[in-house]
Amino acid sequence: MLKTNEWQTLNDCEMNHDNFQALLKNNIPSIRISKFASFEECNKLSLAIEKVGFDFYKNVEPPIGRIGITQFEYRNRDKLGYFDEVKKAQTTYNQVISLSFDPLQRLATMLRQNVSNKVQIAYENEVCGNYFAGLIRHINIALLHIDFAQLDAPDWEIGNITSQLVWNLYVKAPTQGGVCKVYNRQWQSEDEKYKTPGSYGYDYSLVATSEVKHNIPLAGDLVIFNSRNFHEVLPGIGERITISSFIGKMPGGDLVFWS
Repeated sequence: MLKTNEWQTLNDCEMNHDNFQALLKNNIPSIRISKFASFEECNKLSLAIEKVGFDFYKNVEPPIGRIGITQFEYRNRDKLGYFDEVKKAQTTYNQVISLSFDPLQRLATMLRQNVSNKVQIAYENEVCGNYFAGLIRHINIALLHIDFAQLDAPDWEIGNITSQLVWNLYVKAPTQGGVCKVYNRQWQSEDEKYKTPGSYGYDYSLVATSEVKHNIPLAGDLVIFNSRNFHEVLPGIGERITISSFIGKMPGGDLVFWS
């Protein structure tokens, strides 16, 4: 059984080298970069996102709209299908950021300045090429779940990660609610028996006694947490639009992005 230590704090932590390493080790619950994007940048992103429009995941309840693609959708399919769609997804992402700014590149620059100069988009092989990173989502509720490539992508290059984070830039935040709850309980293989049949969600008994961090959505803020930890999004009033990707630490120490 994976040993879980108490978090060092439940407060928001700033971005620096020590905090980033602590987050990878699950010693703190999250890092918040306040005012990562300005009000004007968020407004321009919102207008661009509205112009492009959302697609919605098939057979996902509650419904989640997105611009871009995820590896998770292709976990039980031919991976070449995913990489065939990367170019199209990247073109759409570029349409959005061309009217404002690129959150992915801004965060990559911060990570190179504070953590490591080895930061790049995840790469599969010479045949497949790069992954897509920069998923845009309209999501007002999400069930208790985890995101961990060792489970979701064991036969992909990203399945070699030793730890995994996720970042969310809040482009639009609900007027009320929409909190992301992160629990101090990391997924382990035996937890699969607690997964709800036909769903991505897990039974709440897994986190009944766990510490929990409430990450409040604030437009312009960027929040990073360990996606192997169980987490959920509570219902909110008003739109909740995010741009996000995973950050994986590879065995050699490189940091890689993908969605």
